[in-house]
Amino acid sequence: MPSSPSPSSKLSSLEAVRAVAALLVVLMHATHLMRVPQFSGHVGLGGIFDFGYVGVDVFFVLSGFIITYVHHAELGAGAGHWRDFLWKRFVRVFPIYWLVLALSVLPSLLARLAGGRRPLLDIGLDAVPGTVLLWIGGGLPEYVGVAWSLQFEVLFYLSFCAMLLHVGFGLALYAAWAALSVSQAFGGLPGPMPLSLSDPVCLEFLMGVLAGLLARRVSLPLLRGQGLMVAAALVAAILYERLGPQGAHAFGGRVALGLAAAALILTLVAWERRRPVRVPRPLAALGATSYSLYLSHCLLINIALAALVKVGLYRVLPEAVLFLVAMAVAVLGGWALGRWVELPVVAWLRRRYAALVPARIAPRGATPA
Repeated sequence: MPSSPSPSSKLSSLEAVRAVAALLVVLMHATHLMRVPQFSGHVGLGGIFDFGYVGVDVFFVLSGFIITYVHHAELGAGAGHWRDFLWKRFVRVFPIYWLVLALSVLPSLLARLAGGRRPLLDIGLDAVPGTVLLWIGGGLPEYVGVAWSLQFEVLFYLSFCAMLLHVGFGLALYAAWAALSVSQAFGGLPGPMPLSLSDPVCLEFLMGVLAGLLARRVSLPLLRGQGLMVAAALVAAILYERLGPQGAHAFGGRVALGLAAAALILTLVAWERRRPVRVPRPLAALGATSYSLYLSHCLLINIALAALVKVGLYRVLPEAVLFLVAMAVAVLGGWALGRWVELPVVAWLRRRYAALVPARIAPRGATPA
């Protein structure tokens, strides 16, 4: 997910969390994309990484935490700051997404051109808002499958403007949102809320917001063995989400994952406040480019597997080797896309915005985001 702290407020351990969460998703898709008929026709490696989708749950909690932690001094600061906030989120989310979307559309477009088929794009007008603008009420995104989560991110960013305008109103709005989501999960509402507002991932984001407020406003404890307890809680949450009585992707499991992820984040923050955390450079680099990796990995995996089929190696190499090749192409390609395209473009657009918009007087104690 595309939230990223500023250098002055960056927590190195959370960059590592971003990297691991992205890798979990890539591991899952590297096996699941093998199941199409032109490849293996089944999920690779016996579905050993089927739990990898929990990385997205961690991203949602981390998203709520980071925007609250980084923008805490701007809460309640007024309209000028929500405009700046939305611009920063826009340049972080959309330019690289549109590039990956264009690259994903290109094979279908070329195939239709070569075959003389019309229309050139196999997407209806009703899917354009959800696909191009990531509007959650505009249908599921086409071509870039993981973009469904970005629709929620855009919704979350828009909702956070209430916190920037007035903290009390924003907190009341979020409390009501959480209460209605829980009520809907237990059958307390006549039907689902609009714009998927009752989806459990919304509660995960709200847990992240609460964790961000706690990290800024209270002294976080760090007990003996707390890290091991939190790690055990996270493993238990994953097992419950996967194997619990409600089944995968159910309300109870997502809430358990959200609570465990929030506890992990707060523990890491408490740890970093007491001693520096050294994150291996490759993991830090992957964390910084995790959004590009998340967006592009399915496209890159498909390209790698299709290339292996084309040169006649797919049916020759062991499945584990095919998996490793797909992983290497996805990780290295996603890192390169982030390092050489996404991050420079974001930096350039932010500099252009800063040059065009007069500098605002930051609230006392604010840090740039």
